[in-house]
Amino acid sequence: MRTFLLISLLILPQQAPKNNPNGIWSAESGSEFEFTLIGNDIKVLIVPGSSPRFVKYQMDLKGTDEPNTYQGAGHFKAKFDNGRECEFDTQWQIVIVSDNTIIGVASEIVPDPDTCEIVQTNEVGVQMVRKQ
Repeated sequence: MRTFLLISLLILPQQAPKNNPNGIWSAESGSEFEFTLIGNDIKVLIVPGSSPRFVKYQMDLKGTDEPNTYQGAGHFKAKFDNGRECEFDTQWQIVIVSDNTIIGVASEIVPDPDTCEIVQTNEVGVQMVRKQ
């Protein structure tokens, strides 16, 4: 997935205009996230009620030297079918490709829902579109 992101960065023009990340973005899963640009950084929060899986999701993304590229860490609280809630750390690296499209990679956590122990961590591709 990092290769995909790096190739995407290479095809973006070197003097790309700064794309506006502010607003509500919808992931392929249906989860919605509110992006707020603060200086050169982005605060990301899940829209309450937009995901039955994520109770809480917060990211702090820092602008990089590459145009429209941000990376950072955060945490989320997941709710499992058994009713248990567990909190995990996560990382994102994204590119605001246009005012309507975000691509990137994120850490995917596969936990044991009974113990909250992390069984596996993967990198997955993410794509979001602007909802509003």
